[in-house]
Amino acid sequence: MVHDRLDRYCCGFEPEPSDPCVEERLREKCQNPAELRLVHILVRSSDPSHLVYIDNAGNLQHPEDKLNFRLLEGIDGFPESAVKVLASGCLQNMLLKSLQMDPVFWESQGGAQGLKQVLQTLEQRGQVLLGHIQKHNLTL
Repeated sequence: MVHDRLDRYCCGFEPEPSDPCVEERLREKCQNPAELRLVHILVRSSDPSHLVYIDNAGNLQHPEDKLNFRLLEGIDGFPESAVKVLASGCLQNMLLKSLQMDPVFWESQGGAQGLKQVLQTLEQRGQVLLGHIQKHNLTL
């Protein structure tokens, strides 16, 4: 089971030679699950089933053809409500509405136009994830 879901060692994609995980030889740790550490994630003792991410190390610049599903190993179910959002094609609009709630962030990113590329990438990645869930008939 993979415990480092934030992909600190670039286990979830094929990195570029200039990526820090390659330069620092961290990628070698992907082969040994005992070396992986859960980082930047908090668990509330009052609600241990919900994880809180405090630092998202994701890189939206990695091309889809270099993605893999290594980080999903050991996850055999997904929340039905989240999968329904992905299947509905409404993720982009939902994210847009959510981001509008923070006017400082909204303006700093250039509003809807400034966020367009990021939201499109997230929608596309959501569709890739949905395809993976369907292909492997994972539990909802």
